[in-house]
Amino acid sequence: MPGMIPGMPGMIPGMPGMPGMPGMPGMPAMMPGMPGMMPGMMPHAAMQPQAQVRPVPEKPEVLEWPAWLRAGAPCSICGDAGKEGLPHGVICRRRKAKNAVGGCRKGVCWACMGTQPRSSFGMVRTTKEEFESLEDDAWWMHERCMQPSDLRAYFGGEKELADAQAAADAADAAAKESEKPKETEAKKDPIEAEKERVKKMSVKELKAYLDRHNTSHADLFEKPDLVNRALEVCSNSVPEPPPGPAWMTAGDVCRLCGKPQAEDQRGIFCRRRRTDGRIAGCNEAICWRCMKRAPKDSFGKVRCTKEEFEGLGEDAWWMHHHCFEDGDWKDYFGESEPEEDRWLRNPENA
Repeated sequence: MPGMIPGMPGMIPGMPGMPGMPGMPGMPAMMPGMPGMMPGMMPHAAMQPQAQVRPVPEKPEVLEWPAWLRAGAPCSICGDAGKEGLPHGVICRRRKAKNAVGGCRKGVCWACMGTQPRSSFGMVRTTKEEFESLEDDAWWMHERCMQPSDLRAYFGGEKELADAQAAADAADAAAKESEKPKETEAKKDPIEAEKERVKKMSVKELKAYLDRHNTSHADLFEKPDLVNRALEVCSNSVPEPPPGPAWMTAGDVCRLCGKPQAEDQRGIFCRRRRTDGRIAGCNEAICWRCMKRAPKDSFGKVRCTKEEFEGLGEDAWWMHHHCFEDGDWKDYFGESEPEEDRWLRNPENA
């Protein structure tokens, strides 16, 4: 039969007309896109296209109204989570039209609601009692989270909003005024401050005060009489320095460099109050910079640092070496004054 004899045409490998034989040009031996698959064969299950996974719709968030900050939920400011299972604040949230929700949804505890400054927190506040009284209609939001319509709704109208803003402004002004450092009586009127101090003295202190001012009290036997005479002295003499460490205050001028100090405690005065109430020292102010750098031959060797002065508390004092009297060296350094130094502080030997 034709084609069956070896060597006859049609039996040569690769010859056209032989279906299913690999390597024969022009024959579609494989399915498009599926190498190695014969026509009519089903692809393996792993080769089949995967079915598209449909996303599971998220469940809508269920919000509690009114928006209490429940125990276990931390305050967004201090982090406190409350206790005893009771609400300890509110959440910044308001239910609006068409199921819209306003606010940042951050919780604030009652303590922070009452203490946070207006500059960072705003003026819109509420209390536990107020929030409870509004029942199901209760809501609160930070001022920064509110639209103008929210502010009007919260306070009840334009006029009420204006009144609330005016009250908040007045409270801010009062707070700033109270924060200003108040001048002491000595700064306002040194003589009046001295009189107040005299009125609080004991009989022994009053007699010592009059002695320091060379005023007799031999004819006085009652405390009110001593007080009245001491007050007369106050009115006609330079007030004594206040008790305690002799710090320089803001505005005091250093005797050496002539610079006014910008802050309190930038230096000290040469001053010591002795046990009998007498004031020793020249009362000149020295800043810490000059205390460290002043030449030894003119300033002397007795120096002090701010840390040392602070460490002595209410008993702190300092004086120039040339202002020392007998016994001051030992009180200051805890040892006897060297003879050479004692000789040098004598004005006649300077």
